[in-house]
Amino acid sequence: MRRGVRARPLLADALLAAALAASVLLMRRGEGLPADGAGSATVIALLLAQAVPLAWRRSRPWPVLAAVAAAYIAYELVDPMVDFKDGACILFAGYAVARHARPPASASAVVVVAVAVLAPELAGPWLSLPAPREPVVDPLGVVLVVALSAGVWWLGASRRHIHADAVRLRGLAGRLRAEQEVSARRAVVAERARIARDLHDLVAHHVSAIAMQARATAEALTDDPRSAGRGVDAIGTAADTALAEMRRLLGLLTDDRDGPDPAPEPSLRHLDRLAAAARAAGCRVAIEADPVGGVPPAVQVSAYRVVQEALTNVLRHAGATAVRVVLVREEGRLAVTVENGPPAPGRTPLTGSGLGLVGMRERVALFGGLLRAGPRDGGGWRVEALFPFPEPAPHAETPLQAPGDIANPPGVTGGVTDPRGAA
Repeated sequence: MRRGVRARPLLADALLAAALAASVLLMRRGEGLPADGAGSATVIALLLAQAVPLAWRRSRPWPVLAAVAAAYIAYELVDPMVDFKDGACILFAGYAVARHARPPASASAVVVVAVAVLAPELAGPWLSLPAPREPVVDPLGVVLVVALSAGVWWLGASRRHIHADAVRLRGLAGRLRAEQEVSARRAVVAERARIARDLHDLVAHHVSAIAMQARATAEALTDDPRSAGRGVDAIGTAADTALAEMRRLLGLLTDDRDGPDPAPEPSLRHLDRLAAAARAAGCRVAIEADPVGGVPPAVQVSAYRVVQEALTNVLRHAGATAVRVVLVREEGRLAVTVENGPPAPGRTPLTGSGLGLVGMRERVALFGGLLRAGPRDGGGWRVEALFPFPEPAPHAETPLQAPGDIANPPGVTGGVTDPRGAA
């Protein structure tokens, strides 16, 4: 693969050198070749000696310039012309030095090109040539030749600088993409660890409820068999729920190094806390929520986190603005919408990293749901999340306390059984 990549520039340079050789030969033929065959062969050979080395101008710019300059001087001394139209190859070689050689040493190419162009014109009358001539270069001509050589060098140096900047920017863009991918993966791992902790609390809660129901059923088994049967049914329901949450928990990559989360257990019943924090920052928050009874606790936790992240993004990017939180409870799904107005006057929205959306997407994908986020008409932003979930199967009423209704059962603290309160 590398050989193919290296061969492409060399092939392009060879084609360019061939095209340039054909061009100078055609121009020289238009001026008329020497009448004798030896003279014509010498002129053609010296023209080719100027064009052919340009095929290696990228890898050997200085040797190419030296070879072209020597061939040009020999050509002008052997077959002198009265103008500089045959200097295309020497100018191209000077451009190649500026383009491919390192500055500031490449600036000396200006002197080499100017000397190569002017030397035959200045030294011709003092040498024994087949066709002696008078000097055709005046001070103004010298200035023009030097200016032309400097202009060619400046053009090549500018192209070298632009190419170096492009290479550096491509490298920076590649590193930025790699860093963004690493940051996204870290955000996914961190969010999954947080989800795992949330689900761990829920599983511990249901397991604690199973333990309580089992003890209550054991006490009622001899006195009230019917009540004991309903207690066994409640144990089965709680066990099924705990197993479902445990499957979700085992599907995540957990990271225990972050330690436990000291914040209160997230739940849609605590949206007022999020709204109070946003209102304290100047937002005008309106909440429209359907009753969420029957929504699995794991869905409530993830929906709560989506609302929390959306409000955090509002504060970060829009500032004090109007916010509307809508929760719609339908059969088998929960729709969450958080939309905000345009940024506050005088506030410039910041460019986000997108990691918050990564976390929300992980939350929704855990339940096979759908997340949409984008600008809304009239300014502002809208986040829509849809959480599907299976509806709980109806069962007979039980005088015992159902697992989903346990807020702070005796002997349970934070969803984990406390041995000090056990019966």
